[in-house]
Amino acid sequence: MGDVVLQTATINWLRSLLGKEARFSFVTSKEFSSLLDTHPEVSHVISFDRRGGEQWKDLVKKIDELDRREPIDLILDLHATLRSFRLKLSFWTIPSLTVDKRRWERFFLTKIKSVRIKRLFDRKIFGLEPQVERILKDFESLFLDLRAKRRTVDFRHGPHEELTSLAELPVYPVPAPYVVLAPSASFLYKRWPVEYFVELARKLFQETNLNLVVLAGPDDKFCEVFNEIQSERFFNLQGKTSLKESMSVLAHAKLCIGNDSGMNHIAEAYGVPCVTIFGPTDPRFGFAPHGSKSRYLSKEMFCKPCSTTGKTPCYRDRLYCMEEISVKEVLSVSQDILRTL
Repeated sequence: MGDVVLQTATINWLRSLLGKEARFSFVTSKEFSSLLDTHPEVSHVISFDRRGGEQWKDLVKKIDELDRREPIDLILDLHATLRSFRLKLSFWTIPSLTVDKRRWERFFLTKIKSVRIKRLFDRKIFGLEPQVERILKDFESLFLDLRAKRRTVDFRHGPHEELTSLAELPVYPVPAPYVVLAPSASFLYKRWPVEYFVELARKLFQETNLNLVVLAGPDDKFCEVFNEIQSERFFNLQGKTSLKESMSVLAHAKLCIGNDSGMNHIAEAYGVPCVTIFGPTDPRFGFAPHGSKSRYLSKEMFCKPCSTTGKTPCYRDRLYCMEEISVKEVLSVSQDILRTL
């Protein structure tokens, strides 16, 4: 989900470069199609419903039908996987560009078990800057003209200051102002301990007048622990909102506090500052928050990053990379951001 949101920066930049006559179609899994189906810069969203039984030939047919109606001039492979490579082969007559996902750099970073050596992985040398900046830089050089460089400068200081964007949605009925807590993540080991989130919620109640909202999916049953918080200023929406409704909640928040996950990327796409907590993954992978007021917390440890996705079980008896990030630290960073709003 986060990958899809981050790619909106590419769409926005290409629009600024190519002008209003360019048309963009986006291919993604069905569960993420609602992120972009009302995006102002996307003409068509082609969804692939693997869980619903769609076959590969069904996806190819959808793209072929679009190509017949509105000929496709260029394929931008923003994911660089075997699946996207297969798709490019299916339409081999159409020119394509593929994003460099810096997989080798990330792989080597996971294999080095020395904090001192890892510090040498400077983003200027290894290209491990935030992904939104990285893609713009790569495409800027691929277009090979001065217009791209000039447009990129204008773009960064223009209406898309935060680079990513999502469509405006109807307001979800949660009393403002509020802070969103997003305690879930795609993998268990990327989650800051839920009891830390509960303690953080209590501290925020004590030290601010803001309402608090928990956002999580229907399968995130561990969020039921928040129900022990009895307050008219607290709203546990775990499993109660669709993706679009969650987007609406995030769009009108004062701040989002969460893990290295898609919820924080959605919040930033609406210009909402985030506090992102990194455990087994590394901010240098490119998924650190890129908003001007956002911050992240990550502990330097010899064993992290242990994998490029954060799904590898920890070999230690405790998840130190997460547990060493204290509630006090997250609260302090959050208060610093809130004071600037």
